[in-house]
Amino acid sequence: MALPLHRFGSVTLFDPLARSHRALDYHLQRHNVLASNVANVDTPGFEAAELVRETRESAGTPKATHANHIGARAGSERTGDRVERVVQPGGDGNSVSLEREMAKVSANDLRFETIGRIVRQQLGALRYAASDGQS
Repeated sequence: MALPLHRFGSVTLFDPLARSHRALDYHLQRHNVLASNVANVDTPGFEAAELVRETRESAGTPKATHANHIGARAGSERTGDRVERVVQPGGDGNSVSLEREMAKVSANDLRFETIGRIVRQQLGALRYAASDGQS
C-alpha cells in the first residue's frame, strides 16, 4: 500500500509552513506586548509584561536529554503562550525600562523578518514543486 503523496510517515508536506506560521503569530503577539510596555513607559505603577512561550517541557513533562530518546524531537512542542508581568518597579512603581524594551522590539522585529523570509522560501519551493519544476 502506497502512502499518499503529501504524507511522509507522520510528517506532512506543510508541517514546516505550519511551524513558521506559529512562529510569526508568536512574534506578532510579542510585538503587541512590547509596544504596550513602551506606550506605558511614563505610566506610574505600570508593570511591564513579557510574552512567554509555553512548551510541553516547560509545562512539566519529562525532557528528552539525548536525540536517541524515545519521542525525542528537535525542539520542544509548543502548547501556547502566556503573558507574565515583570515586577522590577522603579521610583514611581513603573517597571518599564525604555532601553530594554526597545532592544527587545528590535530583536523581535529581526526574528519576524527572518521568519518571513523563510516562509517566502518555503512557499517558493512549494510553488516550484507544484509546477513540476517549471519556473
